[in-house]
Amino acid sequence: LLPVTIVLAYCVIRISNCLQGSRKVVFSVISVILIVLCGKPVYVNSLFEKAENPYHVPREVVEICDSIRVEGREVMAAFPEEFLLYVRQYSPYVCMPYGRESFGLYNELQSILEAEEVDVERLSVQAKEYGCHYVILSTEQELKGDMKAYSYELFDQVGEYLIYRDTSIYIGL
Repeated sequence: LLPVTIVLAYCVIRISNCLQGSRKVVFSVISVILIVLCGKPVYVNSLFEKAENPYHVPREVVEICDSIRVEGREVMAAFPEEFLLYVRQYSPYVCMPYGRESFGLYNELQSILEAEEVDVERLSVQAKEYGCHYVILSTEQELKGDMKAYSYELFDQVGEYLIYRDTSIYIGL
């Protein structure tokens, strides 16, 4: 559990101190070249996004959370995976049925939300089971079924995300 960067630097320095003359220079140059060529930027994570505002969260998260907020209470919302790291960071009033600790674990609601073709019936069953007041979907996703048939209405659109509200749950709007 040691920090890899520090251990790597320590090892290279210790080995180069044991070498003499041109071997030391050649080893140091080769070590630097290998580190540069084999390393990768830490910002290649698909969930990393350059900050657009003082909260350091994507603009869509700010607008969606502000749109679905109900004064004086928390609301439950099912967000796409790309927003999981940011929702609780921005708003303590918006809860999710799953969180970042669910990465790698199977969650049926989350897998339905991430599908290119969303089965509306399965989505509504899972969302109601978790007590979700809102479901956020991308406009790029194809819906297999009618959201209105399962008591969901289009509440708002933020960029390329549609916010559906469950009309069977009273949230005091």
